[in-house]
Amino acid sequence: MKYIVVGEPCVDMIHKTDGEIIHSYGGILYSVISLSVLSGKDDVVYPVMNLGSDEYENITGILKKYPNINPEGINKVAHPTRKVNLYYDLYNSGKSARMETSTEPTYTVDYERIEKFLPGADAVLVNMISGVDIRLNTLKSIRKNFKGFMHIDIHNLVMKTNPDGTREHTNLEGWREWCTNTTTVQMNEFEITTLSRTKKKEYEVAEEILINLRSNVEGIIVTRGKNGVSGFTRKEKSFGGEVFYDLDREDVSAIENPHFVDSTGCGDVFAASFILDFSKNGNFKKSLHYSTRIASFNTSLEGINELYKLK
Repeated sequence: MKYIVVGEPCVDMIHKTDGEIIHSYGGILYSVISLSVLSGKDDVVYPVMNLGSDEYENITGILKKYPNINPEGINKVAHPTRKVNLYYDLYNSGKSARMETSTEPTYTVDYERIEKFLPGADAVLVNMISGVDIRLNTLKSIRKNFKGFMHIDIHNLVMKTNPDGTREHTNLEGWREWCTNTTTVQMNEFEITTLSRTKKKEYEVAEEILINLRSNVEGIIVTRGKNGVSGFTRKEKSFGGEVFYDLDREDVSAIENPHFVDSTGCGDVFAASFILDFSKNGNFKKSLHYSTRIASFNTSLEGINELYKLK
C-alpha cells in the first residue's frame, strides 16, 4: 500500500523536570518513521514536506535507514528548520499539560507538491504539526482529487505563536471546513473544546460534523493522554418508521506503561497507527484499540531513534 504523510519536521528540545535537556528530531518524523516501522514489506511511505537546509542532511540521513520510506516528496528549502522547546509539568502542578516555545515554521506545502503523489495512493495523513503545514484550500484540493482514505490531526491548527515564541490555544476560523474535508479527524481533548469561539463541547462538535453538516466524515477521534481515547461515529437508527442518525461513542482506555519515559510524539504515532490499521481493515473501533496500544507503548521510548522498537 502507498501512504502519503504531509506535515512539518522540527527539532524538539525537551526540558525534563530534573533539568536535563534532550535534543531530538520530531514533528512529522514521528508519524513517518512509526508508519514505516509498523507497515508491511510491500508498503511505501511518502513524506511530503519542506525541510530546512540546516537539517536536511541530518534528517534525510535518518530516513534513509528505513528502506520503505520514499524521499521524493522532501523539498529542501532555505528557511531554517523549526525549533521547539517543550517544558513538561514545568511548575510541578500535577497537570499533564505542557508549555512550549517555538521559532518560525518552515514554508507551507503547496497542493502542487502533493498532487503528483496522489495517483495510486491508498491513504493520506495530514498532520498539522506547525498549524501552517498546508492551507485550507490545499486540504480541499486533496479531498476533491483523492477519493481514498484521509486522516487529519488538527493538532496545532488551534495554536498561535506569540511574539516571544510562546504558544497558546486559540479558536480556529473555518473549523467546520477543516474537519469535514477528510475521512477521519483527530484532536486531543483541549483542541476540540478550543475549535469554536463558543467553546462547544465534544458531543456538540461531533454532532455538528457527523450529523448536522451531512458530511462524508466517518469518525472523530479525541485523544486524552493517559486517560485513553474516545471515538465518535454516526449510527443509523429507526423509530416509528422513521430513520435518523445519532452518535455512537467508543471509549478506549490507555494501556498503563510501567516503563514510562516520555510522551512526546504519542499523538503523531497514534495517527500513523490509525491510518495503517484502518486502511487495511476499515474497522473504526478496532483501529482505535490498535492505535491506543501502539501510542501507549511509545511512552516507553525516547525520541525517534527508538521508534524501531514499535515493531
